Amino acid sequence: MLAAVLSAWLQYAADGQPHVRALVTQTCPPVTFDGGTAPMEQRAGTSPGFDDVVCDTAIPPNVSNIRVENVRLPAPASNPRTVVVFGDTGCRMKDEEQQNCGDIADWPFPKIAQTIAAVRPDLLVHVGDYYYRESNCMKIMKACVNRWGDTSLSWDADWFWPARPLFATAPLVLARGNHEECARGGAGWFRYLDGSGTMPRCTANGLDGTPPWAVSFDGLRLVLSDSAADPSDTKPTPARIAFYENSFRRAQQLADGATGDVWFVTHRPPYVNMNETQALLALDWQMAPFGLVLAGHVHDFEAINLARYAPIVINGEGGDDLDDAGEASKEIGAVTNNGHKVYTFAKPAPYSTKQFGFAVYTKTEGGWNISLRDVDGIGRRACVFAKGTVSCP
Repeated sequence: MLAAVLSAWLQYAADGQPHVRALVTQTCPPVTFDGGTAPMEQRAGTSPGFDDVVCDTAIPPNVSNIRVENVRLPAPASNPRTVVVFGDTGCRMKDEEQQNCGDIADWPFPKIAQTIAAVRPDLLVHVGDYYYRESNCMKIMKACVNRWGDTSLSWDADWFWPARPLFATAPLVLARGNHEECARGGAGWFRYLDGSGTMPRCTANGLDGTPPWAVSFDGLRLVLSDSAADPSDTKPTPARIAFYENSFRRAQQLADGATGDVWFVTHRPPYVNMNETQALLALDWQMAPFGLVLAGHVHDFEAINLARYAPIVINGEGGDDLDDAGEASKEIGAVTNNGHKVYTFAKPAPYSTKQFGFAVYTKTEGGWNISLRDVDGIGRRACVFAKGTVSCP
């Protein structure tokens, strides 16, 4: 007897192929689609703190009418012309830092997810940080009491329940955030969302990080880089520098031979993080052939052009408490190596804004239009990425 499907979605995995994932109560059901059926294998069973079963299977990239039991899923993306980028979506519950998770005005991700779904994008890119419920909330906040810690209850509240409209709309590309490092939500991340075929496990005193991987579409290749675990964004650590050097070499290999746009997708803005900066300097690498870097981590929107380095767009406005606009630009401008500034801003000057929402990237003849949308989907700024430059006039 098959189990009830608690949640199901389509994501791209580290093999570059579309995978159906599902959460069920017992036995993994098959996936059906036009022309075939694929059995799902168990990725993870129940364990302390996790009372669901995680199922997974790869599907052909050109199928449609995908179903898991009575749940219908979107088709894989072949030539994405409309891409929604968003991130940092969970509800903050950490000691004295508390959002009211039951108040859309205070934690708007459930509304943002509905608004994104209404755009009907071809592809969704999340730049990391899904899990934020690290300690219990105040008892007066009824919507979140006892839904905390790296458990299935927290993951359902922070991600699977509010993101359900997204799962029905478009396939996902998911980056790992620092809230998913092993010291925080790593167990849940590897269980549910990590792209590896076999579920990795966090190991005590181990170097936390997974290799880069890529997914290719017609005219667009995304290379995902794991920047989750770092002792500090400002203090260099030899082990992390070495990790990033190896990751960056692999990312370059994954970008080789791409036609069209090639984007580097990660969580921490690499120009802000000292370990990544030191790795870039050691390799004498300016991110070529990547045309654009997508990141989150800083809770605002920023579009930053740099001399010699690929421009970066930060999309960190998805629901967690916002930061002051321009924090990443300020930090990038202050990065030094042996007393010399590492990065120089190029024109147009950095643009930043502080407001909950997401960004819609639409392919054009000469590049991509980037429409900043608020919680209700209303456009609040129009930017353009073309000819190696991002501008928000």
